[in-house]
Amino acid sequence: MLGYVKPDRPELKIKEFELYSGYYCGICKSIARRYGQLPRLVLNYDSVFLAILIAGMNPDSEHIKFERCIIHASKKRTIVYDSKEIDYAADILLLLAYYKLKDDYQDEKSKIAALGTVLLQGTFNRLLKTIPEKCDYVKEQLNILSHLEAEKCPSIDRSAEPFAKLMEEVFDYTDWNEYIDKEAKAEAEDRSKIFRRIGYHIGKWIYLIDAYDDINEDIKKNTFNPLIIQFKYSEKETEVEFKARIKERVERNLILYLAEIAKCCSQLKFEKNQGLIENIIYFGLMRMTEDVLKKGTESNAEPI
Repeated sequence: MLGYVKPDRPELKIKEFELYSGYYCGICKSIARRYGQLPRLVLNYDSVFLAILIAGMNPDSEHIKFERCIIHASKKRTIVYDSKEIDYAADILLLLAYYKLKDDYQDEKSKIAALGTVLLQGTFNRLLKTIPEKCDYVKEQLNILSHLEAEKCPSIDRSAEPFAKLMEEVFDYTDWNEYIDKEAKAEAEDRSKIFRRIGYHIGKWIYLIDAYDDINEDIKKNTFNPLIIQFKYSEKETEVEFKARIKERVERNLILYLAEIAKCCSQLKFEKNQGLIENIIYFGLMRMTEDVLKKGTESNAEPI
């Protein structure tokens, strides 16, 4: 996950924003408690959505505390504690961050990424014991993605598939079966399928919006981007012209993925967090889509 999944803050109620911050801080505290201080540096907002979505199926109330931290020392912050869903989201965050740093080092020979990989190695070794199946599957899909990128795959759909499958697996949180009566196995299976579909389309959306967002940088660095290949970017056109040419096609696919995510979420019966979840899906993701699509267009391009 790359930091694109956020709520639309102006549309949040104060109470909802406090709770959202509580999950964010809860993930940070979870990482510090179980893995130490350094891994907290990779914290991002995408993991919060995963925690909120999964916890939304848990009928138990959150265990909330109010504490200060080093960064926010002047005011006590809302923190959600003792949550298996938060611990799981924190583990997934660290797992994906480790592979992201590793990939950045391999592609760009970044010294910062190399250092980050070394610092997270111990954490990654512990994750191999905590969530071994997730680790193996994520590695498998990222290897497939790496091969597609090395081959300069000319299809955005094919390139996005491994990341979508990865996210599909990430969103399949099996521990929530304890919330369901043993007689309701069919309900548990249906819930798992719905969450996997949410993860799959979130993965498609993230991969595509990130590819569009990175077009300018990838053209300058001559690095792989399936959009540049599929739509045959030529030096005869400017980056602004190229992005404008493909914008409608990209936008159509992004909206399609968001519609599928919304459809899946409408089939779930949340015990809590519904306002937050709906804000992210209907407002946050849409606002991010609009903001990224506007970047580099004729109307807001920076003058040369």
